[in-house]
Amino acid sequence: MRTVSISMLICLISLASSAAQSTAQSEQERNKAVARSFFENVLDQGHLNEYSDSHAANFVAHGGGRDYSLAEDMAAAREERQALPDMRVIVNQLVAERDLVAVYWTAAGTNTHEGMGFPATGKKLTVPGMTLFRFQAGKITEEWSVYDMLGAMRQAGLLPAGR
Repeated sequence: MRTVSISMLICLISLASSAAQSTAQSEQERNKAVARSFFENVLDQGHLNEYSDSHAANFVAHGGGRDYSLAEDMAAAREERQALPDMRVIVNQLVAERDLVAVYWTAAGTNTHEGMGFPATGKKLTVPGMTLFRFQAGKITEEWSVYDMLGAMRQAGLLPAGR
């Protein structure tokens, strides 16, 4: 009888562990879907009015030596779209772990208007970057992004070509 009780206990623990893993995996998949939708529908398609659908009200973007609010991050996205009206954003890879989703992306467009600190140059730009999102309750709460601004400035003709 004792062997049966121990076996049942082990079985219940295994089932609980499996259910917890399944829940964590499905949450990660949902977070990845939100991140992909943000890049493909909001940034790529220019549906900036849907920006806050994927972000928490208390969202914070970290970068450039300071933090940015949701409103400031949305304003930056509008400025990017203004400078590169034909901008396309492609998701190259998504990876999720715990409450984090990493996105490797490429943005490309023609710098036909002033914005992002650039004058209108008429040059085509292609910029790779990576963004790390933290999620809570299915919404993006934090962001860290890096991208090749030096390469973008060179492509725009604002800096000499590097070696």
